[in-house]
Amino acid sequence: MDGSLEMMRRWGSEEQDNQTFTFLSPLSVVCGRPVHSGRVVGGKDAAAMRWPWQVSLKFSNFHICGGSLISDRWIVTAAHCLQTTWIPFLYTVWLGSIHINNLGEGVIHHVSRMVIHPTYNNASGDIALLRLFTRVTYSSSILPICLSNVKKKQLIVPGSCWVTGWGKLREGDADNPTTLQEAEVPIIEHQKCENIYNPLAPFLPQAQPVIEETMVCAGDLNKGKDTCQGDSGGPLACHIDGIWILIGLSSWGTGCGTSFPGVYTNVTYYQKWIMSVISRAEVLGANNLDLSDFLFSIVLLSLALLGPSCAFGSNILPGQ
Repeated sequence: MDGSLEMMRRWGSEEQDNQTFTFLSPLSVVCGRPVHSGRVVGGKDAAAMRWPWQVSLKFSNFHICGGSLISDRWIVTAAHCLQTTWIPFLYTVWLGSIHINNLGEGVIHHVSRMVIHPTYNNASGDIALLRLFTRVTYSSSILPICLSNVKKKQLIVPGSCWVTGWGKLREGDADNPTTLQEAEVPIIEHQKCENIYNPLAPFLPQAQPVIEETMVCAGDLNKGKDTCQGDSGGPLACHIDGIWILIGLSSWGTGCGTSFPGVYTNVTYYQKWIMSVISRAEVLGANNLDLSDFLFSIVLLSLALLGPSCAFGSNILPGQ
């Protein structure tokens, strides 16, 4: 389920006195509780309303990556998904349906701002936030996923979690599935994942690790359940204490459904940054006209009056 480094692309807080989970409610008090309780490589069709935070990130109306709704105005995805262009207005987010080609079932929102993590360098720091031009309306098919409020080293992740997306069902497939795919995948222990990707790691303790602490590994190495091209930025979600928590973002890997696990951006590691970006944007936007929203309005007006070639130039929009 995307992209590739020629490895294939895909995957915060204070100490707690006990091992129970708490959640970041400042984003949403309705997160992580879909109405429905129950192909990613080796996966199956997902049931409607089971993953209401899943979004499709589109460029020129084509699905390029997945993402997760974390509030009524913010999406989190992988930073490498945004390398096509740094102009936010050229991206749209589609959500509200498991059928990616049935636009009558879902809703489209335009992106007004992109925030790439400052440490992003192709593999590390592979996380970005998208601010929507208008707020989404929650429904049984559109709800945010929760973020954990537990210090990253104390986060107790279950033995297996779920990946979802519209990425390819098998490596090399020409087409993506039209129905959202889901798969339950085991979480791979950090050192085991490092040893798989870097067999010399036990003999070179001073060497730079391949699997950093900012990453999480997951995948069923025996049954071939994994993410693949087109799944990048999509969620690795864990069901904890009755709540769905966003643990990872599909980032990279070697092949799809192979003997190598998928590597995911560790969302917990970046939660302070997520909250800082969103809080700052919402506070500034509460009393002021947001500059990016104003520019977005100008862009839409330009598109309506002049057409895309005049608004952006023929070198930005493919086919113009």
